[in-house]
Amino acid sequence: MAVHIVETARTPHGTLLGGFAEKSVVELGAIALRALHERADLSVDHVFVGQAIQAAVGQVPGRQSVVEAGYPVETPVTTINEASGSGVSAIHRAFDYLNAGRGDVVVAGGQESMTNAPFAVPDYRTGVRYGDQTLRDTMIYDALWDVSYDAHMGELTEGLVEEAGLSRERQDQYAVESNRRAAEAIDAGRYDAEIVPVETSEGVVDRDEGPRPNTTVTRLGELPPAFKQDGTIHAGNASKLSDGAGFVTLVSDDGLGDREALCQVADVATAYRDPKDFNKAVAAATEKLLDQNDLSVDDVDRFELNEAFAAQMVYVMDRVEIPHEKLNPDGGAVAFGHPIGASGGMLPASLAYAMRRDDLSRAVVGMSVGGGGGVVALLER
Repeated sequence: MAVHIVETARTPHGTLLGGFAEKSVVELGAIALRALHERADLSVDHVFVGQAIQAAVGQVPGRQSVVEAGYPVETPVTTINEASGSGVSAIHRAFDYLNAGRGDVVVAGGQESMTNAPFAVPDYRTGVRYGDQTLRDTMIYDALWDVSYDAHMGELTEGLVEEAGLSRERQDQYAVESNRRAAEAIDAGRYDAEIVPVETSEGVVDRDEGPRPNTTVTRLGELPPAFKQDGTIHAGNASKLSDGAGFVTLVSDDGLGDREALCQVADVATAYRDPKDFNKAVAAATEKLLDQNDLSVDDVDRFELNEAFAAQMVYVMDRVEIPHEKLNPDGGAVAFGHPIGASGGMLPASLAYAMRRDDLSRAVVGMSVGGGGGVVALLER
């Protein structure tokens, strides 16, 4: 049975403390979900919502967003936390749900507000009798910190840089190109159709906030390393901290009826490695997906892989032998930002529209996952 994507909706990417600072994660998710419901106009059997940072957001945040969006209160909802892979993992669950014949219409994607991630006070419940107490930033600890190695994901990526011999210049060149592509795509209106404008007290946000079109290798060369004294990764060649939400409506053959789908989800794949090798896992998952479907890189028109770090993308291009012109041709998270649990819903939302607009036959979308994983999906028309 085929699984079809019939509609998508996403908010713009909001920069940290930017246009969406006043919007909670639930509000952002509800905005995208409400717009998707209006666009698709279908009765939904289940909703899968990815969200990585869940500290102090209230019980079952995915359910909150669905109810606030105006879906019937009887709508079942599952909230998924698989770090950066949460949104794509939600689509995996939707794919399996429809193929199992459990329903005909499913919504899947993700939501995140890194801006509004709270600070926590560890061990406070048991009492602090004397001395200072350190706050824990849940944005870092719940989304960007590997517990197995007690290290930031950027620090682990510096290990990949050293092992694979990835120069800072290649990373910076990649970052410059990501920003150039993103700015060009925004100016050309290639993202307009899928974006849901968001009203705020400061006005309407209807464009992605992150890209810096004036970025140059020279300017990036002036930035200090972020994770290692003599490292190569810095604020300009890593994904930006960001806010946003994005979802897709998936249907079975029976649910499709006489509608024209944007594309189909043909297959999905997951790969896990040692937690420090999460960057390698997305390459492994991509290779696994291609092998499962007897495909080569030449058979795929476009790869939309999340740019957690420019270093990761340079590694993936080398490992899987993906030409740069096929990888994130309209820019990626180094430019737009990476709202952890939301990116895996926002990327497919954009890609499904791009496949129809650019008449693409086949594309791969995916993410690396904190903890050592990679999750990908194959889309076809």
